[in-house]
Amino acid sequence: MFEKIIEEVKNANNIYVSGHINPDGDSIGSTFAVYLALKKMGKDVKPILTKYSKTFSFLPFINEAKDHVEEEKYDLLICVDSSSKERIAIGEEGFSKANRTVLIDHHVKDKDYVDVSVVDQELPAASELVYNFINELNVEIDENIASFLYMGIMTDTGSFNYSSTKPSTYMIAAKLIEAGADFSYICKMINDTMSEGKLYLIKSAIERMEKYYDSMVRYTFIDYKTISSYDVDDEDAEGMTNYLRAVSGTEVAIYVREKSTGELKVSMRSGGKVDIADVAMKFGGGGHKRAAGFTMNIDGSTYEEEKKKLLDYIGVKLNDDFAG
Repeated sequence: MFEKIIEEVKNANNIYVSGHINPDGDSIGSTFAVYLALKKMGKDVKPILTKYSKTFSFLPFINEAKDHVEEEKYDLLICVDSSSKERIAIGEEGFSKANRTVLIDHHVKDKDYVDVSVVDQELPAASELVYNFINELNVEIDENIASFLYMGIMTDTGSFNYSSTKPSTYMIAAKLIEAGADFSYICKMINDTMSEGKLYLIKSAIERMEKYYDSMVRYTFIDYKTISSYDVDDEDAEGMTNYLRAVSGTEVAIYVREKSTGELKVSMRSGGKVDIADVAMKFGGGGHKRAAGFTMNIDGSTYEEEKKKLLDYIGVKLNDDFAG
């Protein structure tokens, strides 16, 4: 499956590994797992990581990441968990300095922006695909690699709660635990630890919740002034949809937050009946059937007008899906 990518790795020495901007657990996990595996092979390899949530600051080796390419040219760029060139953390300039480019991902590819790719949309996390890649490289998965892969799989499966989780996912998780992944510590730091500011942000998100379509859609908006008042940065302001969708009868949860740049980021979660990847693509974004998002474009429009367009389209999807 990975023969062509392995050939690229063997022919390269100077390598960069990059996930996507605003990295989540799967992006960070798959990036650092590849980084550590290639280091064990003796490669000159560097991970790229842009600004990330303080939630991940406990991870080992994370301070070894670079935020830009240091060379004029390098042999190989390995992209992970990144469906489009525009989302790559390494940036356009860093991307252009690579002699060869490859991709390992589980998202729908919107462009053939690399030379070689392995994409499996059936898998719930890029880290599961990276686990298979490292095995085919014949690199031993030690406790550090195992911990990064476990974190990536755990976060992108909602702690193994999402329907995208497969039997292979559980089997790989078991093998990672056998290899030494500190699963209980990872779970505590990711799922059971938050700042006091984030707790207040959750409170605000719930208080501002709006209900549509007989409460099947729950919607909340948080402006950047509110977010910054709680000393919560862009990355730590994620995750509010999880609380909205937890309410019984919710089919779609929508969380719109204003970023420090003024952009409006829309995050959506589905109970399963509505394909919100289709909704996100309608508005220029992407994702999975149950988890997707986009940046709300209000050029030549207003927030209220764009909000209505989104809710109207979701209403159509609700009617279609329930009618079917």
